[in-house]
Amino acid sequence: MRHLVLLSTLLLQTLSANCLEMPSNLEQGTCYEQEGNSNLAQAAYERALSDDADSTQAHLKLSALYQTMQMPQQANAVLADVKRVELTPAQRTSLDTFQKNQKGSLNTFKARTSLSLGYDTNINISPNDAIIRDVNATNLDEKTNTLFTRVRADLSYLYDIFGSGGFFLRSDANLYYQNNTDAAHYNISYGRLYLGGGYRTGALTFYLPLFYDRLHYLSTDLLEEVGLRPDLIYALSNTFFTNINASYTSRHYLQKIDAHRNDEITSVGLGLYWLQNRDYLYLKLLYENYTGTENPVDIFTDKVLYYAMIGGIYTLQNVADFSMDYQYRQATFTDLSRVDDNHNVKIAIEREVIYDFRVNASYRYITNRSSYNLAQYDKQELMLGLVYNY
Repeated sequence: MRHLVLLSTLLLQTLSANCLEMPSNLEQGTCYEQEGNSNLAQAAYERALSDDADSTQAHLKLSALYQTMQMPQQANAVLADVKRVELTPAQRTSLDTFQKNQKGSLNTFKARTSLSLGYDTNINISPNDAIIRDVNATNLDEKTNTLFTRVRADLSYLYDIFGSGGFFLRSDANLYYQNNTDAAHYNISYGRLYLGGGYRTGALTFYLPLFYDRLHYLSTDLLEEVGLRPDLIYALSNTFFTNINASYTSRHYLQKIDAHRNDEITSVGLGLYWLQNRDYLYLKLLYENYTGTENPVDIFTDKVLYYAMIGGIYTLQNVADFSMDYQYRQATFTDLSRVDDNHNVKIAIEREVIYDFRVNASYRYITNRSSYNLAQYDKQELMLGLVYNY
């Protein structure tokens, strides 16, 4: 028996020595945790946070360890800290899923606001694909370049109905304004509101919101949209998950002269996401069908769009976040047998300057090639901005 105890002690010392050979504190902590040595694992994770206070992975691992050590107050304190770290949407989803598994309250408010200065070489084409769905099938105006100022705010509030996961309510608001120095006709004011509810169980989250948005563009109250967007997220692990979403949108142009452009949009999308700490990769596929609801239907209203999107963020420690996004879009129009191929590339860099404030710079290039010559265009956009995250 004495020999068995001695052998066990030697084995544990050997394993601990192997953990010390791990290249990072996070890996050492994982090793110690696998050995069942919670105290050494705790010390390793705390050293990882001391080295990098913004490490999402260290926050999550330490919080989970605190839970297993029956230290819920310390676990919640670590999770509270991680909310103030700049997170991608994918990381926020992973964190929310983790919090649900920890039986903690999901009540959260998040906000991201930005002020940007930029230069656009072709402001009258494709004003902002990220905010405005395909509004301009083509534009016969001459190419117009301009400086611009852009203000944007994205707000989100989630209310956990029973205080420990399960059913929840959620609301989101997206506000956007762009003033063009040399092309006021193309100024943009846009707002969208989401209201909905859903259910979380384990790694699965289902969310069903209704939305309403309104767009002021081309010097007029141009259009309004109303619709719904069911969304399903399944977290395969803390670092990899998938998303399936669909939407139905009824679009109504507010001026009588544009009534023949009213349409309905149906879409379905699939996304795959991988995140490791603050590094982030994604692949998304999207299908959209536009169908005119008026008779006669305006030319280029009926169309089908296919999207393939890939990109990611790489964080260079204590320097900046580098990102690159590429989007390919093919549009097939009912009229004139027209087909468009659109390529959209964006590279950006973002760095924290003081707590919760970040500066960023980006460059975007868009080119559209079409069997309809008047729809061909190229566009470049340069932008510098200040971002506040809460």
